[in-house]
Amino acid sequence: MTTPIETTTLRPLKPTDLLWRGLYGISHGGMDYVVEVDFFDIGEKVRLYRDGALAAEAKSPATFALGEGASIRAAMALYGMKAAELVREGSGPRQLVPLPGTAEARRLGFERAHPALSALMAAGAWLVLAVALVTQAPNLINGVSFWTGLEVPAFGLPAWLNGALSVLGILAGLDRGLRMKHSPLLDD
Repeated sequence: MTTPIETTTLRPLKPTDLLWRGLYGISHGGMDYVVEVDFFDIGEKVRLYRDGALAAEAKSPATFALGEGASIRAAMALYGMKAAELVREGSGPRQLVPLPGTAEARRLGFERAHPALSALMAAGAWLVLAVALVTQAPNLINGVSFWTGLEVPAFGLPAWLNGALSVLGILAGLDRGLRMKHSPLLDD
């Protein structure tokens, strides 16, 4: 449920915001809309700004009605966003664009400047997450076996490899989050 908010203006992006703040924008019906999220906000608040003024705030996943059959849908994931899109009746969704200065915009710029390297990184991120899912899921299940009573065979990986997969999994999740790629199996 969205709630109207008293007038507050969109704060300019600072260099330190790169680590925790996401801003995604789109123009529609002669107005500029910006979705703002704080990735470290436990309450998962999503704010919608219209022409620089706060128009509404809701908990993720959020849908903000714009009128005339249009809405903005925004949903946070563990790393980044599951969705930030303009949805209109009778047409497919249009993804909101990361605003300049955000980590997502920088990753998008890297993708444009180095498409082959970016594609290699994307494939590597997918592979790391798939391998981590297969090899680490049994460890997770066994870790909570005292609650479930379920014990499954685990891969006997050395500690250094388990640690490396954990670190690479975090980096891979961040890369997918910055590219706004989301798969419920890999990214939740």
